[in-house]
Amino acid sequence: FYGMLDDMAVTHDSKSHDYASNSDPFGNYHFAGEMSKLFNNPHDAGFIGRIAEKVYRMANIENSGKVVQNETIEDTETDIATITVLWMASRRARRMAQASKDRRII
Repeated sequence: FYGMLDDMAVTHDSKSHDYASNSDPFGNYHFAGEMSKLFNNPHDAGFIGRIAEKVYRMANIENSGKVVQNETIEDTETDIATITVLWMASRRARRMAQASKDRRII
């Protein structure tokens, strides 16, 4: 159990280095939460929250001059693009489901 907690702490420290700043260690979560408020639909809010965390990470690294400890900037760019395409697929599937439901009602 304690070994697992130690492993979690090491992973947390490594990722936190890239995502958080010393002045605001929760900044990425706060930013993601604020961005998610833009959407009433919780599915959209979930996707934009994930994108926001990645954007915050990129800004944190580039603005602070930190050397990344976890994933590369290119990995983060790829994550943003991938999450965006997944979000597009989710939105299209929801629109298709709604259109199908609307046709049944008529």
